[in-house]
Amino acid sequence: MAGAVADRSWRVSTPEAIDADLAALWRDVGRSDTQVARAVMSNLIVFRSPTSAASDEIAAMLGDAPVEEVAARHPSRVIVLEHCHGDAPLAPSAAAVGIATFGPPTARYGVELILVRSACPEPSLLSILRRFVRGDIPTSIWWTEDVSAAAPSDALLTVGRQLVYDGRRWRDVPCGIAAIAPLVRHHRVDLADLNWRRLAPLRRALAHARGPLKADAWRDVDVRVAHADGEAALAWLCYGWLRAERLRCSDPVAAKEAGVANEGSSRAADNEPRLTVTIGDLKAELSPRSVDIVSAEAPPLGLAVARETEADAVAAELRSLAPDRTLVAALDALVDRFAR
Repeated sequence: MAGAVADRSWRVSTPEAIDADLAALWRDVGRSDTQVARAVMSNLIVFRSPTSAASDEIAAMLGDAPVEEVAARHPSRVIVLEHCHGDAPLAPSAAAVGIATFGPPTARYGVELILVRSACPEPSLLSILRRFVRGDIPTSIWWTEDVSAAAPSDALLTVGRQLVYDGRRWRDVPCGIAAIAPLVRHHRVDLADLNWRRLAPLRRALAHARGPLKADAWRDVDVRVAHADGEAALAWLCYGWLRAERLRCSDPVAAKEAGVANEGSSRAADNEPRLTVTIGDLKAELSPRSVDIVSAEAPPLGLAVARETEADAVAAELRSLAPDRTLVAALDALVDRFAR
């Protein structure tokens, strides 16, 4: 894993001067005693809504997303796009460029960051992005906003081949599914949901305990899914995973409504079950630390869950750059469910 950022060089710029200002920053970096290699494996467009439309501070434009941490793990040309909605002029209103360097003194590398505050209508975003995206490397879009409240624009999807988002941010699951339904059905981009990664330990544990979903052990059984507060999107993803294989699964419900007891109230707060799946006499609980499965027909099974930061998860998805057909099938099942 890359070390902490050793140096940051920033410069307030204009859209017309971004390339020239980046070149000037690289010349400044080259004058240091330590050699720094220019590293770029992909374009990463980070979309965010403005937190303070009146602020031109670079820190405010960068936002709360761990952009530099992701760039350290997967060196990319990062383009942070802060889009101001509503009536506005047809050109970007603010811009800045930066170079962040990482690694030990004997192997330093730097990544480029371009920050643009755009006040243009969404159709004009495409012309802005094409000026800064390198065409010889893949382009991914990291949508840091709630997809259920603000769906990705066609302009961004035209440029990128991968859309990374976090379903945990969804305040309204049906609206989120409706927003990505065209992407699921028409396969315009590869979808990567960070919430799907959180579900992976439970999926592996259930397959280990009961066999693949196509196995006979899953047939003619009723599956129930209950979730903790704030985990509805995760529960619906689990539902979609099961329904994609035509299994009998009822709609997810909140754990308190389902009467699912949190065994052992002495558990640490960060180890309370986020998701509970009941299959006959088998019960599986997913918590941030482990997956615990109990069944009358087998000894208890416990599997540890690896800790993964948001930066780790995003970087892992950027490295994969491959369609996740199981995720698409689960989302497709959810599109059908909410269409009804």
